[in-house]
This record gives sequence, structure tokens and C-alpha cells, in this order.
Amino acid sequence: MKIVEWKHADKKLSELKLKELAVCVLAPLLPASFCVAIVYVFLNELGVFKSIGEVVYIKENSGRIPLIFLFFPFSFFLLASIQRLINFCPKLATEYFIKGAALMLPLFFLGIFITNFYVEHKLKQTGYSHCYWYTGASFRAPDVWLKNDSLCLQSGSLMQSDIANFFEPFNQQGTEPSLEELETFITETKQAWEDHINGR
Repeated sequence: MKIVEWKHADKKLSELKLKELAVCVLAPLLPASFCVAIVYVFLNELGVFKSIGEVVYIKENSGRIPLIFLFFPFSFFLLASIQRLINFCPKLATEYFIKGAALMLPLFFLGIFITNFYVEHKLKQTGYSHCYWYTGASFRAPDVWLKNDSLCLQSGSLMQSDIANFFEPFNQQGTEPSLEELETFITETKQAWEDHINGR
């Protein structure tokens, strides 16, 4: 069974119209971007998973981990694009892309449910609580989990990105802020917003 086929294309790039040529030249950028994004997201979420138990604040979107399944079909899409660009026939690589997508898409969607269940179970088992106030309203927004649920304050619900920045140095040091430190931060940040709006 052949994985890669290097057979010269029937039609050379020099024989293509300008629009077709532009598509062939730009085509590899799309699958290459997808492949890079998939690997980046996978490694990032894997890093978040590994930090469970070591940090006080976790922002996770574990449903994105199964995106790695889509890396394989998009790799063949990239190969097909490159083959066409250098005057080789991309037929076999395109077939593998279509078959791979048909096989991997169900695994991707199944993986979302399995990964979400497993990561949430691991977080709860390790003593984390889901903080609704710091989780964005969007369906795609990452879920926020805290090792100390007393640090989940309604007063910080409209400043999720500021809250994330507040917890970052504590995560890096492996320490936990006090409730007073968090309350002071929220109060000072809200005051800074009001001063900015009022032009002070």
C-alpha cells in the first residue's frame, strides 16, 4: 500500500491560468496553518492538563485536545498542495485526505466527550471547583477551575482577563493568593476602570 505517490502531473503550472496558478501557490498555506494551529492547541492544552494539582488557577478547554486527530488528514492535504505546487499529481494524497477526514471526524467528536469527562473528573478528584464567575459566557470560552473555591468571587465576573493575569504569577510560583489580595485587586481594577472612563 502506497502512502505517497510521486507521479508527474498531466498539466504543468506554466500551462495554468493565472487564477489557477494563484490557487496552487497559496493552497499550501491553509493546511500548513491548520497543522501548526492543531499542534499548538494540543501542546497548550496538554500543558494545562499536566499542571493539574500544581497551580491554583486553571483555564482549560480540554475539548480541543482531540483536534490532534485532524492533524493526520490535514497533513495529507498539505502534501497534496505541495505536490501540485511542484508539478506532481496530488490524487493519492487527496484521497487519503478525504478518507482520513471521514475516519478522524467521528473520532474527534467522540474524543471531545471522553476528554471533557476525563479532565473534569481529574480536576474534581484533585480538589478543584469550577468557577462560573470567571468562565466566559461564550460556549467556546475555556472553563475556569480553582483549587480554593473561596477565591471565586462574583465581583470579578466582568473582568475575566484581568483575573487570569492576577493569578498568573501565583501559578508560576506555585503559591496561592489570599482572599484579601484578590478582593483588593478587584477593587483597585474597578476603580482604575472608572477613572479611565471619567478621564481622570
